[in-house]
Amino acid sequence: MPRKLTAEQEAMKVEKFELGDFNLECGAQTQDWFLLYRCIGDPKSPAILKPTCFGGTIRGSDVPVGVEHAITPEKYYIIFVGMFGGGESSSPSNTNVPFNGGNFPPISLADQVNAQKKLCEFLGIKKLFAVAGFSMGACQAFQWGVQYPDYMDFIIAVCGSARCSPHNYVFLEGPKNALLADAKFKGGHYSADALPQLGTKGFARAYSGWGFSATWHRELKFLDLGYKDIDDYLAQVWDGGLGTTAGTDYTSSDANDLLCLTRTWQTANVANIAPYDGDFEAAMKAIKARALVMPCTTDQYFEVEAGEIEVSLMNPGIGTFKPIVSIWGHQAGAGSNPTDTKFFNNAAAELFAEAEKKA
Repeated sequence: MPRKLTAEQEAMKVEKFELGDFNLECGAQTQDWFLLYRCIGDPKSPAILKPTCFGGTIRGSDVPVGVEHAITPEKYYIIFVGMFGGGESSSPSNTNVPFNGGNFPPISLADQVNAQKKLCEFLGIKKLFAVAGFSMGACQAFQWGVQYPDYMDFIIAVCGSARCSPHNYVFLEGPKNALLADAKFKGGHYSADALPQLGTKGFARAYSGWGFSATWHRELKFLDLGYKDIDDYLAQVWDGGLGTTAGTDYTSSDANDLLCLTRTWQTANVANIAPYDGDFEAAMKAIKARALVMPCTTDQYFEVEAGEIEVSLMNPGIGTFKPIVSIWGHQAGAGSNPTDTKFFNNAAAELFAEAEKKA
């Protein structure tokens, strides 16, 4: 998934982990798939895994990470890992026959987590301190908690959910079908010299109204970001590929990559693995890691009520429901503004202090 990288991002050291023989939940068998990842901090420090969000990159971060934040490389070994389908790790846009382009198989959250577990083992990590993620990264954090309940002490799920709600599914149908309507898409078998660019632009525009809340728009917060009016904001951020505060770049993204991620998102449900086989309540009760669940009160993707329900289904003492009260909608969890970032840092620091008291 092409991105406009800064000189600083270009200079970052990025690693490639070859997965070797790797079986997907759908039954497909792969031999040459890989994960791209980046690490900061001391490998001897407690390890925090930070999966990417939809359209995110390992060269940036959505969840606040850095020396000025609670998740700091001064105390933790932080591993940024790219999702399958995100254009960095194995994706339709960079995979060889027989899984190239439109032939790319469906990817589940369980596939993402199984691959990441292999990476952690390769890095010699016997147990993670935490899995922290925003949006689809939060979905992966929930999946980690269910799939490998003894492998981490904490999960932090920011503006994400343990399953895709019916409303969330319907929202995604809009951008998806805007892309599919481009005649150049050809069922995913388009050529490099005839890309479905109207489709990817349509995807971005269909997506544009959902990232921030109605109140954010009514209060003209896009003016505070330096845009002269709403049309300038739409043209530069969504048409121009600047994306959101999470670093997403839809208009220059590969169409098949976008559809791969959308399909993973729409089918997300932590209970879609054995032994739960769809029993969501049983899957949530399987979580043993302390869970910090932080939806935003105005998020249009992952409703705040879903996070409250998810925590209520966990065993007593496991989950903490701490909503971000903000008009910044979904982007409240992605370092979009100082107030919400401070709220995240305080909540994460409070959570991690529990481990320090026990040490």
